[in-house]
Amino acid sequence: MIKVMGCLLILAASTAGGIIYGEGFKKRVKQLNELERAINQLQNEIEYTYTPLPEALYNVSKKSENPISDIFMKASNLLYSNEVETVHEAFIRCFNDKDIALNINKEDINIILDLSKSLGESDLEGHKKIFSLFISNLKKRISSAEIEMNKNVKMYRYLGFSIGAMIVIVLV
Repeated sequence: MIKVMGCLLILAASTAGGIIYGEGFKKRVKQLNELERAINQLQNEIEYTYTPLPEALYNVSKKSENPISDIFMKASNLLYSNEVETVHEAFIRCFNDKDIALNINKEDINIILDLSKSLGESDLEGHKKIFSLFISNLKKRISSAEIEMNKNVKMYRYLGFSIGAMIVIVLV
């Protein structure tokens, strides 16, 4: 009886591990989509209402979901308190903060940091071009993340179960 319970526990734990690992791919796609929505909001704040950048970042953070809202809120606070010289420095600090749990990878972060280098440094027309370039790059990242998600989520679920089944077979 204990042997059967142990085997079921191993199988359940490995399957759960595979499911949890696969969910990371779904979270990445969700966070990239939320980032796209937040950047569109930021673009509107800058281009149409001429909101100052720290205030625009704050407004975007209030309308976004976590953890994307945390990034914009922290960047806004850093700019308001004059702890950083540029927007780029504020975003670097945000991404180095371990309290913000992101599922996006290094390439995604580099795209955001490229945008932050240009924010507040050019005129309205320059911002329009920068935002359109960012959105097109982000759409490419989202489509590749969706392809990766569709491919890997199912695989890791089955892989978790398969590893658990192999361990159970070896133990029995």
